[in-house]
Amino acid sequence: MGICKTQLRKAQDRLKDFLINRLIKAGIMKMEDGRQLYELTLTELKKEYREMKTCEN
Repeated sequence: MGICKTQLRKAQDRLKDFLINRLIKAGIMKMEDGRQLYELTLTELKKEYREMKTCEN
């Protein structure tokens, strides 16, 4: 059971890194409230990424 949790955590961390890198490439360095991207939860990063992608279209 511990291995599955470890693998899930690593996958979540990789996704967070991917989203942070994409947001940085789009020029987003931190949130309007002053928080750095690495301080955001995965859910918050996904939301910000979706909003960024919507603005691109």
